[in-house]
Amino acid sequence: MKTHFKIFAALMLIVVLFNLSFAQGNDDKVILCDNYDTLYSMINKGIPASMYKSATIEGFTLVEKSMITVYPKVSEGYLVEMQIIKITQGENFGKYESNAVLGFFASGCKEFKKNFSRFNKTSCRFYADSPEDAMDAARNGISVTIESKYILEGTLVDTYKKICFSDAPDPMPVKKPAVYLYPTEQVNVSVKVNVNGKLTYTDPAYGTGWNVNATADGMIDNKYDYLFYEADLNKVELPNEGWVVEYGNLKEWFEEYLPKLGLNKKEKEQFEEYWLAKLRKAKYYDIRILGDKFLAENMELLIEPKPETLLRLNFYFKPLSSKTELTAPEIKGVRRKGFTVVEWGGVDGGELRIVP
Repeated sequence: MKTHFKIFAALMLIVVLFNLSFAQGNDDKVILCDNYDTLYSMINKGIPASMYKSATIEGFTLVEKSMITVYPKVSEGYLVEMQIIKITQGENFGKYESNAVLGFFASGCKEFKKNFSRFNKTSCRFYADSPEDAMDAARNGISVTIESKYILEGTLVDTYKKICFSDAPDPMPVKKPAVYLYPTEQVNVSVKVNVNGKLTYTDPAYGTGWNVNATADGMIDNKYDYLFYEADLNKVELPNEGWVVEYGNLKEWFEEYLPKLGLNKKEKEQFEEYWLAKLRKAKYYDIRILGDKFLAENMELLIEPKPETLLRLNFYFKPLSSKTELTAPEIKGVRRKGFTVVEWGGVDGGELRIVP
């Protein structure tokens, strides 16, 4: 009888040890850390970890209590979750950290002071490329570096947009439309941009319009490959058709589709150089091409002498956290004939614009 009991006890001990081992190896088990060094050590080993922090929100007599959790994901990077537990009026600020999760957002939000409590129990997340970037978020909250490099999603971001943006429609920034000129022979060209909104940047200087000298090989004033402008539009109208592309496949997609859409080798390479660096990490991107009718009504190009061929490819890029379905548009080849003008540019639909 005693022998049977010993065998049973041994088996039960094995089961307990097995379950404990399984629990410790489970990716969902999060280690609670009490300092940044331990947090970094855990996530660098591939172990999910979290820590609480209490920090002052600079410029306000407020203390923010938050929780940072990092889940190392082998194929996707480091999932960083930042949860605001509670914000309260503070005192004895010397005992708190100075880098709150909401510090950067609060500094640019005129309505934050009277609405700070609405951020309680909100959270946001993003996928960091490295443990160092994950730790930057843990130590410094939503910094300029993190906001400009990654796509932030969650109730914290939604609340920020509702509170800190005006009720008026936010202008939509069009990034780097590049205008290439290919006359059949060297000629002086006048180019004007008539936008439904305002120009925010030009190169070379625009004045009342560009008056430049262009050669058949595309050189402008013996200096520029293209004319460059940026603008804030009052509206953007999207077509129903488009593509959904995995973030990791963007370069391959550009390599395949940009030539089909009409860009030559130099234009394609300059497009890729700009947009692959500009588009922040996301699981997928919704890609659409702004229609010719919309461009004519909202980003009109007035060119003299008038080009025989005009190709305008202005894209809309929207980051997605999950895959959706879109019907791809029919691609019509473009045959360049005579004086040819080519433009590429785009709208970053995932850009979170900070209120000055």
